[in-house]
Amino acid sequence: MNAKDPDPKFDARVDEFVRTGRMPSLEDLDEPERSETAALLDIAGLVWELGHGAPPLEADPIAATLGLVPDLTKSLDKRALKSAMLRARIDASELARRLKAREWSVETRDVFMWTSRGGPDVPPALIRAVADILGTTSDRLTSQRQATAFEVAVREVVQTPAFEALAQRWALLQRSSLVAARSALAARVPLAVNRGDHPDPKQMLASLGEVVASLEANERRD
Repeated sequence: MNAKDPDPKFDARVDEFVRTGRMPSLEDLDEPERSETAALLDIAGLVWELGHGAPPLEADPIAATLGLVPDLTKSLDKRALKSAMLRARIDASELARRLKAREWSVETRDVFMWTSRGGPDVPPALIRAVADILGTTSDRLTSQRQATAFEVAVREVVQTPAFEALAQRWALLQRSSLVAARSALAARVPLAVNRGDHPDPKQMLASLGEVVASLEANERRD
C-alpha cells in the first residue's frame, strides 16, 4: 500500500471514513490487511477529530480551543471505560444519547468501539464529557501511550501552511466547506507514505499535492 500503487480496498475504506467520520467495516479483509488498515485509519481519525465532533465554539469555547485536538500521549482506556459504565449503570446507547445532548456527534457504535478497542483519537474535551456523565475523572478513563513517529509526522503535516493551502484548493474542487476539506484531505495522509518508509512530512505533503493537482487537471479537462 503506497502512494504510487494504492490498494483499492484501502482507498474504499478511506472514502467511507471521509463520508461518515466513523471506522468502516473491515470484515472482508484478511488479518494483515485488517490490522494495517485499522492502524492507518486510527491515524486518520486523529486528524478527523480536528474538525468534527466538538461543540460549537459559541457553546463551549474552552473545550473547542483547548480540548479538541487528540492527545498523542493518552488514550481512552477500554477497560476503564467499561468499568465506569458498569458502576454508573449506563450502557452504550445511553452514553451516546447524553453526549449528543451536550452537542457531541457520538453514536452508539462509537461507544462500542471505544469499549472494544479504546480511543486514541478521542479528544480531551470529549473524554472530560464522558467522565462527567459517568461520575469519574478523565485521568481514571485514560491510559498513557507512546506516540509513533508516524502520528507525530501526521500532526506536523496537518499544522503546516502548505497543508492548509492544499485544503483550500480541495474545498474549491469538491465545493465543500474548508473544515470538510481538511478532514477529507487529512484522511488520505496515510496513503502518502510508502510502505516501510520512515514518515517524512515533506514527502507526505508532496504526495498530497500530486493528488490535488491531478484532481485539478481532471477538472480542467472536464
